[in-house]
Amino acid sequence: MDEDFYFSNKQFIKGLKLPKSIDGLLMKRGDLSIAKIDGVWKEYTESVPRGRKPLSNHDDLVLIGSGKDVEIAREQLSQEQIENLINGAM
Repeated sequence: MDEDFYFSNKQFIKGLKLPKSIDGLLMKRGDLSIAKIDGVWKEYTESVPRGRKPLSNHDDLVLIGSGKDVEIAREQLSQEQIENLINGAM
């Protein structure tokens, strides 16, 4: 399926503060979603079928890429990384 991938720093930081659910899959605090778009791993906060509007409406939301059958993965940030990112955003 063709998908559009978006990133919002505000949404990312908010997700670090609280657990979230993506398509019914509960994400642990500190889970980082990454997608391999055009051969490069990129962090993303939301993906939608190509051409659809993203669900979130953060003012810093940007399209980072699109692709078909994009490889995705999850990484777990350490507690120290989470705290540094949250404190750096304030």
